[in-house]
Amino acid sequence: MEHALNRFLDDLSITDLCLNGPDCLFIDRGEGMKRVMDWPGFVDEAAYRRFILEQLSLIGRSWDSKHPFVDGVFFGTHRAHVVFPPLSSSGTLLSLRRLPVPESAESGHALAESRWARDSEAFGVLRRATLARETILLAGSTGSGKTTLLSDLITFIPETERLIALEDTAEIRPGHPHWVSLLSRPHNSDGFGAVSIRELLRQALRMRPDRILLGECRGEEVLDLLQALNSGHRGTLATLHANSAKEALKRIELLALLASRTGVAPQWIRELMVQGIQWVAHLESLSGHRRIRSVIRIEGLERETVISRPVYSAPP
Repeated sequence: MEHALNRFLDDLSITDLCLNGPDCLFIDRGEGMKRVMDWPGFVDEAAYRRFILEQLSLIGRSWDSKHPFVDGVFFGTHRAHVVFPPLSSSGTLLSLRRLPVPESAESGHALAESRWARDSEAFGVLRRATLARETILLAGSTGSGKTTLLSDLITFIPETERLIALEDTAEIRPGHPHWVSLLSRPHNSDGFGAVSIRELLRQALRMRPDRILLGECRGEEVLDLLQALNSGHRGTLATLHANSAKEALKRIELLALLASRTGVAPQWIRELMVQGIQWVAHLESLSGHRRIRSVIRIEGLERETVISRPVYSAPP
């Protein structure tokens, strides 16, 4: 049955596969999720779960009833997220997303330019900002193309720079020759052994990074990142979930305030933001097509307000 699934895994036009049980498969070819009606499926739930557990064992991951969800990379090509009962009342759920294929600098440039041709003006702004070692936040919803755009921008970074990526799951896969990835780790069934993105960031700062790539800003690491950006670590690329470029800044501020835990004044956080972050781009996926919807430039701070200048807005 693995071979039956492989025909979808090998299809480069399919970006996402979602299995809602042993015989219910949905795929996305850029036009939204559609059910595959002619797929025979696994024999039963037991065979389906056995298949998933085999893949988890190959990547050194496990699960237990206390934490019935797992992230990882299956087959070396797809980011995987598994949810087991009782967290899921619909049986075992498997979500797969195709990872970007590493490209050489030359082919990567051509592919990146082609991929963002509809938003060439915005992509050009971000490419120049990357070369100028300015920090860029890429915001958007799940599946909007944040990680893809981040990987495309990395191809323009000189090969002499050392890049360190911090991720929960190994999604950033550039063709850069001096790129390394550090992965966070959840705690085990006894509640020990966890390694957070915040801890990885602290370790990365001791590894002589030219640039730090953050797979997703979502927690306490944001405060450490803002401090690092204000202490000589320029050119960071990071993604986060937000509904607009300006909302991305509000979310960064909130995460930093929550991480401080000591009642740090919001004004101090905003000062770190405007000094450390230069650009925010917002991406959307409309009818399956990923687009750069807007780009703003952070100009400074006026009293308690972060001043930003719109640089690009996609036509309707």
